[in-house]
Amino acid sequence: MTIANQVGIHASQIVDVYEQIHAMEGLTINDESMAIFDRFLGLLSNEHGSEFAEQVLAQTNIKAIKPQIQHLFSLASSMYERHWAQRIVTSTAPQQVLREEYPYFKHYRRATGLEINAIHSLADEPAKRVLMVGSGALPLTSLALHDAGLEVDNLDIQYDDLILGKQVCGALSPGNQMDFIHNDICEQADLDRYDVIWLAALVGDEQLKDKIIAHLYQQMRPGAQLVVRTAFNLRTLLYPSIDEAGLTPFQLKLKIQTYADNFHSILIAQKPV
Repeated sequence: MTIANQVGIHASQIVDVYEQIHAMEGLTINDESMAIFDRFLGLLSNEHGSEFAEQVLAQTNIKAIKPQIQHLFSLASSMYERHWAQRIVTSTAPQQVLREEYPYFKHYRRATGLEINAIHSLADEPAKRVLMVGSGALPLTSLALHDAGLEVDNLDIQYDDLILGKQVCGALSPGNQMDFIHNDICEQADLDRYDVIWLAALVGDEQLKDKIIAHLYQQMRPGAQLVVRTAFNLRTLLYPSIDEAGLTPFQLKLKIQTYADNFHSILIAQKPV
């Protein structure tokens, strides 16, 4: 089979599974819907090489549905986080639910551990205070940062998700000193007090991300770091992505393209001193 045929078949499979998801009467979290989403995510695996991925992304049928896929994945991700957040806050054993039942617990710990090690390695001085932008209803990254000894503030534009996330943190880490801020990051001032700002992958579309990056650059202090969760290859169908050029005038310090079961890639940049 030629590469062109493989590309065409793969693109058709992506469209077919997307249409199955789109045809559901309503997005719900159950075994059947999760099986379909798992198949969909498998088709968008980072294990596919860049040349193959670029050809798939260039297919007319894929380009036609890319915005709808990103919108659908954003909705599904939010629903999935709320589902597990509710399970955690209503459980008598929240740590057990998180560690033994939540499917992506180990993924979050590994991915966040990689980011934490990277920012400490790149920093001129030890990082102490961080802001998680787009902390959401299930702020597992914030909890990992908190457990690593960092002072964490959480910001989200969705009030209900922010409050649910605060409840999750209370259930999993009673007495934590994290702050929770309801605001649009583009309206948030006093960003110069943070050593590092994390930007979640699903914060804003590609045009809004440009506005966010410009605001962060204006407000952050020189020497502070920016951690951007993004995507490459077929994963760009899920997340609005940022590349190295999109971080200008920040100085790119590290680019990590993740494979296998990791959902996001990582860019770490610094505001020039």
